[in-house]
Amino acid sequence: MKQKKTMLIMVVVLAVLLALYGGLKAWNSHSEKQKKAKEDKEKVSLVDVKSLKTFAYESGGSKMSFTQKDGEWVYDEDDGVRLEQSTIKSTVKEITGLTAVRKLSDPDEKEDYGLDSPDYTVTYTAKDGTRGTIEIGDAAGDNYYAMIQDSDAVYTISSTLVSDLVFDLSSLTENDTLPSISSGNLKKVEVTQNGETTTYKKKKQRSELAGGWGTISLTQCADYNVKDLAKYGLDEANRITVMATYKDSTSGDKKTCTVYIGNENGDNRYVQLKDSNMVYEVGSSIVENMMSVDK
Repeated sequence: MKQKKTMLIMVVVLAVLLALYGGLKAWNSHSEKQKKAKEDKEKVSLVDVKSLKTFAYESGGSKMSFTQKDGEWVYDEDDGVRLEQSTIKSTVKEITGLTAVRKLSDPDEKEDYGLDSPDYTVTYTAKDGTRGTIEIGDAAGDNYYAMIQDSDAVYTISSTLVSDLVFDLSSLTENDTLPSISSGNLKKVEVTQNGETTTYKKKKQRSELAGGWGTISLTQCADYNVKDLAKYGLDEANRITVMATYKDSTSGDKKTCTVYIGNENGDNRYVQLKDSNMVYEVGSSIVENMMSVDK
């Protein structure tokens, strides 16, 4: 009898705990919804345009500016630089969709928020001709203080836009890519220097050369839109031409990849892919392994 009574008490206690848990969960859910509704209500759209024609941003004397031409974004300082379009479009999306996390009521002086001399200034021109300027000041926790030029209102905005304001051109460009070449699909390598061509097609030679072709990476760019090839030893009179014939792993067709080799620069050499306007630096040992074999 005593055991049954104990079990009954345990069942009642369990039921009470479950009810309390359910109530707490529902209360938390309701609180989260209220919090989200409050945040959504406080959000204010700061940019009222759908698409941009130009935009620029500057900080500490550095400036980056871009213009859309024929559906493609170009770098104003040198329109021959090949930009990674998805990266630029991401920044454009952040500008056109900029909203405030909250609007400060009765704000203090501009200098209290770093807005008397903004850390970042973003300007834009929309396709309809609308112009605007966003001034961004000090950090406010995970956010930043911001103002729209010619307005006294102070807002906080998320850090996403600031994160997109990149001044390192290498982070905005689309680099060349090389095909996948290994000892399994490399058929021959032809090296032309000073008018003479040496062909490597024996299995052992191909195996050695594949070590270089399989490890080369075009990531360290020296010139994004080269105009003076001789500066890098890549002019036709001085460069070394290395052409690999390989079997494409997808189509099974035989294809060629041509790389020009230029001057040394420390432990690197200048390299250019045929028909590209970009010059890269690649480790000299890798380059040597692409075009020569042990005798």
